[in-house]
Amino acid sequence: MSSASSTCRLPDFIGIGAMRSGTSWLGKQLKQHPGIWTSSPKELHFFDRHFTDSPQAYARHFSAAPEEVTIGEITPAYAILDTQKIAVAQTWMPDIKLLFIMRDPVERAWSHARKDFPQFRNKPVEEAEIDELRDFMALPEVSRRGDYLVCLQDWLTHFDASQLWCAFLEDAATDPVSVLRELFAFLGVDPGQEIDLELASQPQNTRPQTPIPDPLRTYLSEQLYLQNAGLEVLLGRPLPWG
Repeated sequence: MSSASSTCRLPDFIGIGAMRSGTSWLGKQLKQHPGIWTSSPKELHFFDRHFTDSPQAYARHFSAAPEEVTIGEITPAYAILDTQKIAVAQTWMPDIKLLFIMRDPVERAWSHARKDFPQFRNKPVEEAEIDELRDFMALPEVSRRGDYLVCLQDWLTHFDASQLWCAFLEDAATDPVSVLRELFAFLGVDPGQEIDLELASQPQNTRPQTPIPDPLRTYLSEQLYLQNAGLEVLLGRPLPWG
């Protein structure tokens, strides 16, 4: 296994998820801080789509960053990364900081469906039957993304809990400044940096709010809220859902 050399500059942080839970908002806010540099595009997908056993190949994505700033990327697909790839990340970047923003997993699943169901059944989600929606929700690439407890446990098998920052999209919606100041402090950059409240209050990648059908909400709640107790223990705080 290749290892990073002293001349190979790898990121200081990685956003690992969760999909449809505010990662675009998070990426936009990080870019506003003068002490932080993030990759372009936001999602590099190095470890899940473009992996090569070369930290130098990964480091090339960060070669344009100024020397004095904290650097990173956000790829929500890393939440469900194969544990062998997580082990590689730990070998290359043992001190990296991990960012994970999540939301009510039922709402996350519905947002995922509104985005991707049309490609699954070639029809808008509004025309879907409940059984079709359940089939979509049962897809591994959908269901695994909403199992935050397992996602975090996989990463914490290889990284210390002190390296993980977690937040709720619900908190970012009501008090974005506090969420961002906490994040900046975690990353070791100036937490007192001025924050554009108007920008911080703007949601990203929103779609028309088609309400979730009640039978599907019941079905998803029964599936996804099973993790709530364990997730509260892992995070050490109550959840804003369930």
